[in-house]
Amino acid sequence: MAASTPCQFYQRRRTDLRPNFRVLSIYLAGVFVGALDMGIVSPAFPLIARTFHITLAWMAWTVTTYTVTYVASTVLSGAAGDRYGRRLLFRSGVAAFGVASLIAALSHSFAIFLLARAVQGLGAGAVYPNAQAEGVRFFPPERRGLALGIFGAVFGVASMVGPVIGGVLAQYFGWPAIFLVNIPIAALVLLVSLRLPASERTDRAAPDFLAGVVFAVFLATVLLTLEVGGPLRWVLLLAAAATLALFIVRERRPRGAPFLDPRAFSGVRGAALVLTSAVIGVDMSAAVFVPTLAQRVLGFSTLGSGLSVLPAAFSGALLSGVGGVLTDRRGGRVVLQTGLAFALVGGVLLALPGMTLWRFILAMLAFGVGTAFTMGAPLNRLALALHSDAQAGEALASVAVFRSVGLAAGPVLLTLAMAFHGFEGMFLGVAALSLVGGVSVLLVPDSRTHARPTGKA
Repeated sequence: MAASTPCQFYQRRRTDLRPNFRVLSIYLAGVFVGALDMGIVSPAFPLIARTFHITLAWMAWTVTTYTVTYVASTVLSGAAGDRYGRRLLFRSGVAAFGVASLIAALSHSFAIFLLARAVQGLGAGAVYPNAQAEGVRFFPPERRGLALGIFGAVFGVASMVGPVIGGVLAQYFGWPAIFLVNIPIAALVLLVSLRLPASERTDRAAPDFLAGVVFAVFLATVLLTLEVGGPLRWVLLLAAAATLALFIVRERRPRGAPFLDPRAFSGVRGAALVLTSAVIGVDMSAAVFVPTLAQRVLGFSTLGSGLSVLPAAFSGALLSGVGGVLTDRRGGRVVLQTGLAFALVGGVLLALPGMTLWRFILAMLAFGVGTAFTMGAPLNRLALALHSDAQAGEALASVAVFRSVGLAAGPVLLTLAMAFHGFEGMFLGVAALSLVGGVSVLLVPDSRTHARPTGKA
């Protein structure tokens, strides 16, 4: 038998590998339950604030705490999954998320509640990058844009339907129910994940654990300085400077690999990708304030405010996976620009004075389209082009980190904008940042997947 040429061997491997939607669906279930909790709390903000006797600005920290720990966990868990097995890290993250949900539901103080949210973030951070990297592995290269698009769509839709579910549960069963519902879902995901194929492993060094912890502390400290005043702000600024210095020292002499791979954000194109990722994160974080806007400006009930995001969920679900397909055909940059343009339109519609129900619905539809076209495939495809195949988990984790930095900073920054000029100022800021993101992505080289096999060597 004649030996195959390298081209023929590569072609046969691509042809033989068919999309495995059964494996993909299990990993998608884990991503769904983690993403659900980014928005499920928002309709219950007023109820939880009254329970713990805190302001809306401090309630925003229930999202920020979640995403700060998510940032650190995403990088550490993404690289650890490459080294020790992504299935193991995925299952560990789901288990931690379920346990933390129980603690949150039973909390009797805001401090314990925030601690539970932090552990939830740690669990979700382990789930997302490992689910993506492992799920994509069961798709041929020319179909991976579709897989990444489905991941992004599920993440985005879960974030948007979260307020709907949260509004129903909080209205009829009280706010603890929005956390108790996670427990059976997490248990079911753990059960079906026993059938997942074993993961591949690499011998790469894991990122420096202490550097990851220091980075999370630095981010939280910087955001806290925006919430407090007086002498405490100066103390926090000094603490932020100290943790930043420690982080830089650890990154130069890490124990293992650096926490953040400098190749992910070095040069103009890397910096532009980082900025675009962070903008998308801030845009996503604005969704948690939509139910409160619906309650205060349009007079909706707790249940009604949760249902108010249905137009966004509808348009996002309708275009689920389209972003991935378009990324395969047209490249990631134009898809990202389209999504950010819709986010800009949604922000402007909510920023205009004299809010009406129909304008609110149009804004939600625009945000849904924006989410469908900015989550998942386009951003991840551009990020993967900056890394080797062996660092797929780390590449996806890097994008998730900077997007999550935007998610963590967004609630704090947007409540500051709201303090100056109400909800109009908040969503005008969303529109302005979307414009910045649309311009910055122009500096990132476009990346397209391999052409479909033609049957010729």
